[in-house]
Amino acid sequence: MGRPTRLQFPGACYHVTLRGNNRQAIFLSNQDRRIFLTLLRTYKERYGLKVFAYCLSANSAQLLLETPGANLSKVMQGLNTSYTKHFNREHNTVGHVFQGRYKALLVDKDRYLVELTGRIHMAPVREGLSDKPWRYLWSSCAAYVESKTREPLIDSEAALSRFAKNRLTQSVRYLQYMKEQAKSPETELPAVGAFIGGRDFADSARKAAGSAAIPSRDPDAAKPILAQVLSKHGVDEEKLLGRGKWRVVSSARREAFHRLWKEAGLGVSEIARMFRRTPSAVSQAIRSLELEGKTR
Repeated sequence: MGRPTRLQFPGACYHVTLRGNNRQAIFLSNQDRRIFLTLLRTYKERYGLKVFAYCLSANSAQLLLETPGANLSKVMQGLNTSYTKHFNREHNTVGHVFQGRYKALLVDKDRYLVELTGRIHMAPVREGLSDKPWRYLWSSCAAYVESKTREPLIDSEAALSRFAKNRLTQSVRYLQYMKEQAKSPETELPAVGAFIGGRDFADSARKAAGSAAIPSRDPDAAKPILAQVLSKHGVDEEKLLGRGKWRVVSSARREAFHRLWKEAGLGVSEIARMFRRTPSAVSQAIRSLELEGKTR
């Protein structure tokens, strides 16, 4: 079992986050930002993407995308490679610009499209880059709040249509929505592993992608998964991570291996290091639970 592949299927919506290698800046000038957006538009046109929202800060970029084809990996590989070539040429540098593998969470668009556009547009305020999100130059917020703005890169209608039918009213109501967001603390979105949405959505997305696909890697999901396993089996973390072989502990450990692999998308070697086990032992436990699930 190697590194999990991404779930990809036609019509999938993703919240993508790109970060700088070693937390370094990925945009050193406004020209860098313009080039990145030009490249994004190029790949949008080439692959028929829908780009619902974006926000660029110094060391990260957030994108909300829909892929009509099952091809997010191809899109992001092309975008990352093209921008890295520009950056290294422009700034006389070599090597990676982006930090490892980009993060991509599958989004339940029907439920969370509006909320995610709002979160992405609020990022400059949360990060202290602007006092008002619609005044920040390097996000798509203006394409939502200005009724006469038609930015070719942004597909705003899907979210704005949920506010009203008339474009002027849509923009006014979205602006009011953003003002309300600015006054409220950010809350956690419901997430299951590498999905923004409920378990039903996660199951339907896996089915759409095919049973052989595995969710994207999401290390942030490990802690809540472990907490749920500990609570369910009534064992403490020390015993779960220890060497004990009591039946209840072993059962909890096997479930943790399987859920960390399937829901959080962690690799077998990573789970093995976490539990101080051999990769083969983790792999065997995961396979046994997979087989049990198929025979039920």
